[in-house]
Amino acid sequence: MILCAVFCTFLWGSAYPVIKSGYAVMNIVNTADKIMFAGVRFFVAGIMVLLFSLVYKKKFPVLEKKEVLPALLFGFVQTTLVYLFNYIGVANTTATRTSLLTSLPAFLAVLFAPLFFKDEYLNSQKIIGCVIGLLGVAVVNTGSFDVPFSFMGDGLIIISMVCNTFGGFIGKKVSNGKAAKMTAYQLLFGGLILIVLSLAFGGKFMFSLRGASITFYLAFVSAVAFLLWTYLLTLYEAGEVLVFNLLIPIFGAVWSFVLLKERDMLNPAFIVSALLVSIGIVLVNFKNKKS
Repeated sequence: MILCAVFCTFLWGSAYPVIKSGYAVMNIVNTADKIMFAGVRFFVAGIMVLLFSLVYKKKFPVLEKKEVLPALLFGFVQTTLVYLFNYIGVANTTATRTSLLTSLPAFLAVLFAPLFFKDEYLNSQKIIGCVIGLLGVAVVNTGSFDVPFSFMGDGLIIISMVCNTFGGFIGKKVSNGKAAKMTAYQLLFGGLILIVLSLAFGGKFMFSLRGASITFYLAFVSAVAFLLWTYLLTLYEAGEVLVFNLLIPIFGAVWSFVLLKERDMLNPAFIVSALLVSIGIVLVNFKNKKS
């Protein structure tokens, strides 16, 4: 579980600098175009997971009638709402503030999972672990709250992260024994809705060979990470899996250093942040003999 969860966050962390490169390559500047970019990415990711399922199970995964609404709800919350609110919010707040706020699902999952799943519990150790992890993210964002709170910026990102958390809960509920099929269709549905919304506001997708390569890579990241993530959620406690979201900003900084030569990870505060995040994850997942 730990290896797979870390691998997922490692992949998602790589998406940040690649998306930034994609904006430059494809001349994406307005929100409608960004939403179109995201929609195409997730729709292609859904096709990838469908093809994987076809090859792995030797038959095309078709949704049963009773699975259509759960898959649609899963995709609408986990993909459409998360990325719609996130893309609008990011455009109206600072990058450092975004980094801190996008760590909220880790805390929210541990706090609220026991209300939705009978086999999950909340204790002081998990709460302390989340607080330490969030403190780790806050360490590298000192001074990010010198700007007044903005609903169209910070508020929408918080709503996005709440959707992210409950999207994980929905995935855990509806994907037991069929993670590949439900992941494929949630990405397809969620991506398609984003594309339609983007078109309604004049969004466009500038096709080029390099742009297509970037989109394909991002779709691959989404396909692999979401498939593994959904599978993990069906096997383990939601809080124990979702707390690994704290690693995404850490890996994002590492990938930005490697691909974009951004030097945030060379800051001593980054090392302290990584250690605190790691300690927080260990505390949330650590089980003594009694438990």
